[in-house]
Parts: sequence; structure tokens; C-alpha cells
Amino acid sequence: MSKTKTPVRIGIVGCGVVATGYYLPYLLDFEQAEITAVCDLDPKRTAACVRLFGAKQQYTDYFEMLDKADLDAVFILTAPGTHAKFALAAIEHGLHLIIQKPMALNMDDANQITDAVRAKGVKCIVEPSSNTLLNENIKHLRELIDAGVLGKPYWFAAMPTAGTEYSSMLGGNPYGNKAFFSDDSGGMLFDFPYLPNKIVALLGDCKSVTGNADISVPERYIVPDHGYTEFLEQATDPRDCNYWDKVMHMEKTEKITMGAPDNVFSNYEMDSGWIGTFHIGRPFHPMLKGTAPSNFMVLGEGGNLIDGGGYAASIISSRKDLLPEVSDDGWYHIPLPYNPKKVQWPKPAGGYGYYGASTAHLIECIQNDTDPVPNVEFGRHITEMMYGALESAKTGNRYEMTTTTTGLRDTAATGATA
Repeated sequence: MSKTKTPVRIGIVGCGVVATGYYLPYLLDFEQAEITAVCDLDPKRTAACVRLFGAKQQYTDYFEMLDKADLDAVFILTAPGTHAKFALAAIEHGLHLIIQKPMALNMDDANQITDAVRAKGVKCIVEPSSNTLLNENIKHLRELIDAGVLGKPYWFAAMPTAGTEYSSMLGGNPYGNKAFFSDDSGGMLFDFPYLPNKIVALLGDCKSVTGNADISVPERYIVPDHGYTEFLEQATDPRDCNYWDKVMHMEKTEKITMGAPDNVFSNYEMDSGWIGTFHIGRPFHPMLKGTAPSNFMVLGEGGNLIDGGGYAASIISSRKDLLPEVSDDGWYHIPLPYNPKKVQWPKPAGGYGYYGASTAHLIECIQNDTDPVPNVEFGRHITEMMYGALESAKTGNRYEMTTTTTGLRDTAATGATA
């Protein structure tokens, strides 16, 4: 009989919708974790988290929580501009951590975090863990690509698209000026590492980036932030207090000014020979039914990989012998929903649920002293792909990547080159 392992004591900083709608409900039902402390600048939010999720302690000062609370790990769920400072302080205390996207807004901070993680020997997951090799479907697709199912590299495209009906998410998050609107948020590109994750997980490390970026819509309207605090104070069911369910239908009355790019094209050159593009710019109107392109496609000399069409992913190949099976339409289809074998708990119906997958995986890594998949170097590499696009847009030059998913490049450049 295996030994019962001591629950990992977790501190949460940032009691926003990501914490209360996702991480805290998962932790509440996970016997290998203890919600030891919560921290937020708003004491009404921390009080609600104590009431709803049974957090043992509450703080309004993050550094006081690090000094006083008896923690093993910290989940950093605050605005992007605070991530580096908060992460470095947690690592200095010897704490493991999950960092919500983005890891950092520049490479100095990203490198400091990576170096500190390795020096202290702590475990670190940079979100999102979705579209990485932690997901069994992504791992399976990578194995097929490595076997040659797509043949010689040709090109790829990644582009989040709108649905066929109006949604309050069209044009940006419904609320939260600090969430990718303000100048210290990094902009909308940093809200979408999902597709760079998939590009690297499937096609290997990025070699260079050429970017174009703009603030195309300087003024927008969002839902006022105080509505969330009021919602949380009135919530009674910790497993049913996801603010997104309500805010999506609320009126946007607060006018904001974009302080960071909202429209970015990133052209990637991969070490493996693939070239392709990634665009982020939230649309303002729905797509015509039957015309919306796939969010992700990889087209090789010997075959194509396409997301969408009612499937998680599909491959057509001239090397049918490499495919596990072929349907009557000539494609190999991976059905929805994702069903990651190694991270069954917890996930929402119909999806991967990276919040729960990351939580379970971090705790497993802490208890077994193993390196996370994805690890901190992977998170840094994805961060540099986004940072590099914005730097290239500023300078007008190609940005040469200085990192790989395993470390620094031997001939590390210093950024943009002519």
C-alpha cells in the first residue's frame, strides 16, 4: 500500500475570476492540496475566498503572506505587470509556483525567473499548460509529425477566430483593464500563448520572429471592475461562482484607452525548417457561417494537419501507413473532447481544463521531485516568441531568438538584427 502524501500548502495571490472560477474550486476538491492562504488588495475578495473555499488565512500584502504563511507553493494570478516581481519573491522563499500568463513582459525578467527557479530547485509551471506535451493528444500529434506524416516542412498558420454569433468577448475581455488592455499588461498578444505553445510543442523550437504590431482600436468599453467584487460577496456555492457566466451578459459602460498593442502579426522561423504566422487581434463582429478558417493548420509536402471541423485535430497524409487509422473521407480524426490520459482530474466537460491539469501536475511534481512538463524553460521560450514579435515591430528588424525549450542558445543573440 502506498503512503499517503502530505497535502501541498498553497497560497493564492490575486483573488480575481481566474482564481475563484477555476483554481480554487479545483483545489477545494483535491485532497493532495490545502488552500492555506489567499491574498488580494481588496479585503472583500479575500474574505469571500475564506468563506467560500475555506482558506485558512487572508492577506492584503503579498510579501506579508510570504513571510508569515506556512506555504509550499504560490499561484500568481495577478495582473501581468506584477508577475516577475511576485515570482522572484516566491522563489526567494523557496516556494514552488504556477505563474498565470504571461511569465514576464521582457526577457530580463524571464531570464531572472528561470535562473532563480533552477538555482533554488523549485518547480515552476508557466500557464497555460494546454497545447503542450502534457496533453496526450499533443504528444501523439508530435510523434506522428516526427515520424514524417506531414513530410517536408512547408508552412503553418495560427489565428484565433470568432464564432458565427455575437459574444461580449468579441473585441477583448469583457472586464479588467489590467488584463491585456493597459500599458503594463503587454497587450492582447500576451493573452494568447495557447497557439505559440502548440506551434512549439508540435514543430520544435523557434529560431526567429518578425512582427508587426499596432493599437488599431484605441478606445474601448468594458464592464466596471467593482461588479466582480459585488458578485463574489453574494456568491454562496464555491463550485458555482464563475463570474464569466455573468459578465458575458453585462453592459460595458467603462471607457478605457488601449495602452498596448491589440493587433499583432508574428512570423516565425522554426529550427526544424517550418515557417508560418500567428495573428492575434480580437474581432468585433462574427464570422459568416461556413467561412471561418481553422484556428491552426500545418501544411507539409506530404500531408496536412488541421484543427476544427468538429474534431480536436485531423491529419491527411500520403503516408497512410503512419496513421493509426483512416476514415472514409481519407483523414485521421482525433475526436472532441480532449481526453488527456495522464491528467484526468480535474477538467470541465468538453475541454482540457488547463487550470486543473496544471494544479494536479505541479503537486505531482512537488511530491515526486520531478520537473514539470512544460518546464520553466518552455515558458521562457514562449514568452520570448511574444516579446520578440513586439520588439521586431518596434525596430523593423527580425528578432533572433536567444532561448530554446532546454536553455540558452550557444550563439545567443541580443534581440533584433538587421
